Amino acid sequence: MEVWAKKIPWGFVLLLAGALGQSVKYPDPICAVKGSTVTIPCSFTPRKEFEQQGRRVLLRIVRVVWCQNHTICHGSTPSVYDSNSTRNNPRYRYLGDLRGNCTLQIMNIQLTDSKSHHFRMEADNSRGHFVGLPGVNVTVIDGFPMRISSSSSETVVRAGGGVTLNCAAICSFHQLDVTWYRNGHALSDTGPALQLNPLTAADSGNYSCALKINEKTRSNLYSLYVEGDGGALGQSVKYPDPICAVKGSTVTIPCSFTPRKEFEQQGRRVLLRIVRVVWCQNHTICHGSTPSVYDSNSTRNNPRYRYLGDLRGNCTLQIMDIKLRDSKSHHFRMEADNSKGHFAGLPGVNVTVIDGTPMRISSSSSETVVRAGGRVTLNCTAICSFHQLNVTWYRNGHALSDTGPALQLNPLTAADSGNYSCALKINEKTRSDLYSLYVEGDGATATHDLLLIVGVGVVLAVLAVLTLILVFIIIKRKQAAADKQQRDGVTVQKPSDTIYSTVLKPGGLEGAERGQATGPAVEEVSYATVQFKHKHLPAATVPAGSGQHQEEEAVVYSSVARLQ
Repeated sequence: MEVWAKKIPWGFVLLLAGALGQSVKYPDPICAVKGSTVTIPCSFTPRKEFEQQGRRVLLRIVRVVWCQNHTICHGSTPSVYDSNSTRNNPRYRYLGDLRGNCTLQIMNIQLTDSKSHHFRMEADNSRGHFVGLPGVNVTVIDGFPMRISSSSSETVVRAGGGVTLNCAAICSFHQLDVTWYRNGHALSDTGPALQLNPLTAADSGNYSCALKINEKTRSNLYSLYVEGDGGALGQSVKYPDPICAVKGSTVTIPCSFTPRKEFEQQGRRVLLRIVRVVWCQNHTICHGSTPSVYDSNSTRNNPRYRYLGDLRGNCTLQIMDIKLRDSKSHHFRMEADNSKGHFAGLPGVNVTVIDGTPMRISSSSSETVVRAGGRVTLNCTAICSFHQLNVTWYRNGHALSDTGPALQLNPLTAADSGNYSCALKINEKTRSDLYSLYVEGDGATATHDLLLIVGVGVVLAVLAVLTLILVFIIIKRKQAAADKQQRDGVTVQKPSDTIYSTVLKPGGLEGAERGQATGPAVEEVSYATVQFKHKHLPAATVPAGSGQHQEEEAVVYSSVARLQ
C-alpha cells in the first residue's frame, strides 16, 4: 500500500501532463571514458496554453533543470544545472534554450556521473511544469575492460573463411578509436570491428582491444585458431565456455582431451602414450620454458592449482582462492612418449575474475517506458556469463526478494516503475549502474476505475440518506402513538385478552365492584369513564327532585379485566 501511495498519484500526474502535449526526447544510454567531454542531445515540447474561467491562458517556460537519479527534479532536489541558479557546477553546461532544446554537456566527466539524468521544465503557471521520463543513463568507465565478440560461434575456424571481431564496452559508443592487439602486438586497425578475411594460419593467436585514450580498458584475451589440415590426426581438447569468477572463490574448469593413438614409422605402426600434461596461461603452445600453472612433471606446482584429471582423457583443472591475476586465457597441452603425439588445444578458455567490477542490466524490451499489464525481464550479467552465483536485485535502493540473474516483471504495474540495479550477493562492490524503468498506466483503465469509485460513492450516499429517512419516520410514528395513548388514557390490551365490561347506573357501582372483585380469575382491573352528554332529552325524563340540570352528563363505568 505504501508503494501504491507513492507511485500512483505521480504516475497519474505524468499521464495527465503527457496527454496535454508535454514531452522530452532523450538519446540512448551513453558510455563515456573518465575525463572526456560528453554531450547529451535532448529536445522537449512544452505545454502551450490552458483554459481558466472560459478564457485561454498562454504558458511560457521560465525555468529548466537537469538532475541526477531523481524522477521529479523539484523542490530541494539537488540539480547539476538550474537556469535560475548562479551557483551551477561549471563542469555542466546547458547548450539548450527555453523553447525546445534541452541539450546538456558534461566536461571532465567523473565516475560519480554514472547516473540517470532527468530534465524538468517549469512554466509561469504550475500547469505547465513537466518532468520527462525515463531519463538517460550515463555510464563512465575507467579501467573497465572492453569485451571482444565474434561473428562466429566457433573459436577454431577453417582457413579461407572470414571472421569479424567486435570490440565493445559495457554500453555502446561510437566516437572513440580502438587499438587492436594480436599476441600483445598492436595492429594497424583502429575501428571497433576487426575484419579477418580470408583467414590464414597467421591469423591464429590471442586478440585483445582497448580504447586509444585509456589503456586501462584493455580487454581479456580472445583466442582464435585457424585450422588448415590440422586435426586430421585426431587430437583435440574440449574447453568450457568462458568462466567468470569472484575473487577468492574456487573455480573448476571442466576439460576433456583426445590424444593421438599411433603413428607409422618405416612401415610399422607405433602406439603412443601420454606421459605429461601441462596447463599454462596466455600462451597458445605451452611448451619449452613457457611458465605453467600446473605441470605433471613438476614438484613445485602452485598449490592453488589442482589437476583433477588424468593422462587418458580428463584434463579438468581447479583454481582455489582465485586472484585477479588469474584473469587470463588458460590452455592445456598433452605430450606423448614421442613428439608426434604432442598437442596444445586451442583456443583455450578465458577466465575472468571480478572484484568490484560492476554488473550490467539488460532488458527484454528495447523501451524503458512500457505499458501497464505487459511484461519485462531484466537480466543481470557480468563481463562474461556465470550461473553459480546468486544476485541481489534493488529497486530505488531497496533490496528485492528475487535472487536469480533474471528478474521477471509480469504483469507490469505502476509500482514496478523505478531505478533498478543488481549486484552479486557475495560482493556488493559489483553493484551495477542504474536502469530506469517507467510503467505507463492505461488511460481507459484509470477512467474506468475512477467511474467505478464515483458510482460506488453515489450508491452509498443514497443508501445513507434513505436509512436516515426511514429511521426518522419510525421515530415519528412511535412518538405519535405514544402521544395518542397519553391523550386517551387507555392502555391497549392484546387481542387475545378476555375483556369483561359492565355498564351500571351510578347507584349500583359499589355492588358491581364487589361482585367483580370476588371473581377468582381476575388479576388486573382497569376502570374508564365514558361520559355521554344528553343535550336534547325531554324535561319529563328527568326525575323530580333530583336537583340536577336536565343537561347533566350521564356517566358509564367500565371495567376491563385480563385473565391468566
